[in-house]
Amino acid sequence: MNMGGGRVQQSTGQVTFVYEPTRADYAKAVRRFTFGTWPGLRGQVFLALFTLALSWTLPTLKGFSPTATAFVMACAVVAVLVTLPRVLARVAREQYADVEEYGACRTVVREDGLTTTGGELSSAIEWRVFPWYFETDEFFAIKTKNTRGVFVLPKRGAQDPADVDRLRALLDRNLRRI
Repeated sequence: MNMGGGRVQQSTGQVTFVYEPTRADYAKAVRRFTFGTWPGLRGQVFLALFTLALSWTLPTLKGFSPTATAFVMACAVVAVLVTLPRVLARVAREQYADVEEYGACRTVVREDGLTTTGGELSSAIEWRVFPWYFETDEFFAIKTKNTRGVFVLPKRGAQDPADVDRLRALLDRNLRRI
């Protein structure tokens, strides 16, 4: 039942965001996914368990003393703690590089997916490619399930403050919030 005139059709049709992507947005999105969502945390738990299991199993099989095994385990944990921030920074750089060449982006989000245009480039993505999304105070991030892919939609790109709520409703209908 359409009680709001043409407004209901507009709110369910599409939402347009115009913005300049930034490396900081992608770095925050990768960190937020990794440490602030259940799939990201699950990956970190698996990484920790794998690291500890491997660093315990190999020295034990070689007949190392418990002290040497503990030392190997500690070194493995330190290596992961030193490497992880660098890996996350690299992932963010790679994701940002994918959209950097677009320059100023115009992203139209519809019920069937989203289309981003900028400069000479254009890309369309169906929702089945990005089944998850999460939101921060600064942006919406749409995330692939099995790869490191993330697409960031900064809230600063909303044409109208109501567009943020419309986008949230559209994403809730089509994707799983994490």
